[in-house]
Amino acid sequence: MKHAAKRRWWSALFYVSVLGAVPLGISGCATSGYAHLPSDQQEAVRRIEDYLNSIVSLKADFAQEGPGQQQGDGQFTYDTRVLKMDYALPQGVTLVARNERLTLKDPSNGSVTKISLKRNPLGYLLRQPLRFNDGIQVTNVIHGSDSLQVSLAEANNPSQGLLTMQFSDIHGRLSLIGLQGVDAHGHRFGLSLFNVKEELSEPNDAVSPSSSAQ
Repeated sequence: MKHAAKRRWWSALFYVSVLGAVPLGISGCATSGYAHLPSDQQEAVRRIEDYLNSIVSLKADFAQEGPGQQQGDGQFTYDTRVLKMDYALPQGVTLVARNERLTLKDPSNGSVTKISLKRNPLGYLLRQPLRFNDGIQVTNVIHGSDSLQVSLAEANNPSQGLLTMQFSDIHGRLSLIGLQGVDAHGHRFGLSLFNVKEELSEPNDAVSPSSSAQ
């Protein structure tokens, strides 16, 4: 019973904390794109666009944290706009996001949960090419020591959720190292990536993002 309850909790966690997240302090109609940001932050956003569009494949170990002491871990794969998470804890659970749909499978009870990502921030990672001036609002950019992060919301309906992407930024090279979310109750969801291995296309092979930040 304890394990079954824990697995049900993880299904609820993904639905509430990742897929139904509501950004705190964001309401009404948002401004699409990132032209409203200072010039240095606009340049940082363009770097992130270029990096994400250059990813051919990315594999990493992940550690997941949710409300309370709930945790999980496993293998994270991001390949040609397909995101997959294979859980070691809870064992056997898999999450696959592709074609604007997320599927969560739990072999312990045979359950399959499917959720549309058409109007959800997690779906941003599945876009090809990914452009932050295409129906997305960049709500915040933070450039720290060897780090960079950007927060995103859907421009026409920011209450759909908030997604924060975290990157290492060492010697001018970006690498995805985490995803963060927050729900309407202030519960925070965190996904940290480590042992990251990625294959990037050459600059001339990558799909260029829009040159305008509209």
